[in-house]
Amino acid sequence: MRRLPGWRPRASVNTVLTVPTRTVRPVPEAEAVRRVEAIIERRVRCGDPDREKLGDDPVELVAYLVAHRRVPAEVLRRDVPDALVLLEYARRAVPVLPGRLDRLEHRVLTLGIEAGLSLGELAAPLGLRSRQAVQHRLLRHAAAERGAPRSEVAERTARRAETRERAWLDRHGADLLSCAGRLLAHRDLLANAAAGAGADPASATSAAGAEAGAEIAEAFDELAESLSRVPADPRDPRRAAQYVTRTRHLAARLRLLLADLAAAGAAAPIPAGHPVRALLARTARLAAAHQSATAPPPPARSRP
Repeated sequence: MRRLPGWRPRASVNTVLTVPTRTVRPVPEAEAVRRVEAIIERRVRCGDPDREKLGDDPVELVAYLVAHRRVPAEVLRRDVPDALVLLEYARRAVPVLPGRLDRLEHRVLTLGIEAGLSLGELAAPLGLRSRQAVQHRLLRHAAAERGAPRSEVAERTARRAETRERAWLDRHGADLLSCAGRLLAHRDLLANAAAGAGADPASATSAAGAEAGAEIAEAFDELAESLSRVPADPRDPRRAAQYVTRTRHLAARLRLLLADLAAAGAAAPIPAGHPVRALLARTARLAAAHQSATAPPPPARSRP
């Protein structure tokens, strides 16, 4: 029988790997070999443009699958169950860090969902009995990738907060980005105003004023960089998560800039009727509302 790369006798594995605390589906080596061969044959048959990088090491093959997706959707849907079985095999037979296997499993499960597989279809390759068990596995993986404890409750709370943020961005995200872009057009005006407000009355070119103006200009440049990284179309499902993350980063930069402008008194020298005053007020309201939308709800009060 063909031996897979990375295979070790069971006793050797025990000396290398931490004993898993989760239930691991036993996968015979013969089945793992069949899954490897099926994946390679599928990728070759469909003309995978990256197939020259294919190998037959189980773990590296799974890593290849999640990184190289330029194949028909049906190929991805058939790859995912095979990849999950190979990861179960690797947990018992390949000396590799469990953390890497967990990260790969999360990516494969996510790929399966994106490819249209149901949670029930993902359960069987993992040896799980229900779609709820797969959902719990996904929640624990997501919590671990956030750096949080593997708590399903904490992850559900984080996801609810993200849902609130997405809903807020659906309604107000375009306005927030528009205000940020319009504010950038007033970079020089506000930086110079901050420099003038920070200057010593006896000297319009004082070091304090120049430093304040330079800091404001730098904050504007950071805001411009953040705005340039926000995807143009938030409706593109491939960019949805990226849109939320980068808009969140931009909103944080925007709040810092507004705080710096207020501390420098940048609005003081600007005439009362100037449109930048109304723009600053509207931008501040939107940035504060976004922050409120992302804040966790207050803890429920216990009844006396």
